[in-house]
Amino acid sequence: MFARDAALTARKAGHKTKYPYKKKTYFNTKWANNGFKVFENGKIELSMGIFEGKGQKPLNIWVKEWPKGKMKEIELIFDRQLMLSIAYEDGREVKENQFVNRAAIDVGEIHTITAVAENGENLIITGRRLRSIHRLRNKKLSELQRKMSKCTKGSSRKISNL
Repeated sequence: MFARDAALTARKAGHKTKYPYKKKTYFNTKWANNGFKVFENGKIELSMGIFEGKGQKPLNIWVKEWPKGKMKEIELIFDRQLMLSIAYEDGREVKENQFVNRAAIDVGEIHTITAVAENGENLIITGRRLRSIHRLRNKKLSELQRKMSKCTKGSSRKISNL
């Protein structure tokens, strides 16, 4: 919904954009620190809120182990399977960065990684060999696809023709 609205406003502004072509079927759901309860036996109770004036039954999840510390946020994620993402405080203090030595890294195609440090040291890693392997793979794959296109689908001679 938001992507379609953003595409519409971009088109009205004169930009060439395409509308999203896939309809999203699953949405991630977040519960803030007051939207869930954690019990000692491994049960997490996620509040489902109020719908049409009635409080809904909470969603119960059982977890074998969870991180030690104060839980801040829980998110239910679907990426080919349901997963639970937990944000928590572990009690450790954040160390402040002193910026003693800084480096800049450029990721490219010909020179895969180029890095330069503040003290003048540098490093260049070329990806020539990797590009060569990738090109050979594509070449062999195209030869195989060309041969397969001449074969009849489902015939026993298809394999012997290759």
